[in-house]
Amino acid sequence: MPYIVMFTWFPPSIVKTVAQRYLETLKKLPVPSIIKRLVPVATVATKDGIESMNVDEVKKEDLGEAMEYLSKFVMEFYDIEGFRCYIKSYSTISESLKYIGMS
Repeated sequence: MPYIVMFTWFPPSIVKTVAQRYLETLKKLPVPSIIKRLVPVATVATKDGIESMNVDEVKKEDLGEAMEYLSKFVMEFYDIEGFRCYIKSYSTISESLKYIGMS
């Protein structure tokens, strides 16, 4: 099962704005059942501001639908000046070994 990791960064000056938008967006776009939240949201304060990440697990056949949901979710933040994000999908080690014929 693939993992989807979403990373976000934003300056401390917009923390409350981002937090409020997150709560609103979660109500508007609840996490679909195809997504298993392994790490709902983890945050850290850095010299550049706030960095957060979440880690989701999905079935391979649901990867496209999950990525579409996460893209819609994060689009709700793009009007907030200073907010940055990227989303990546990762393979498990067993999946990766299959790709190189070592299953």
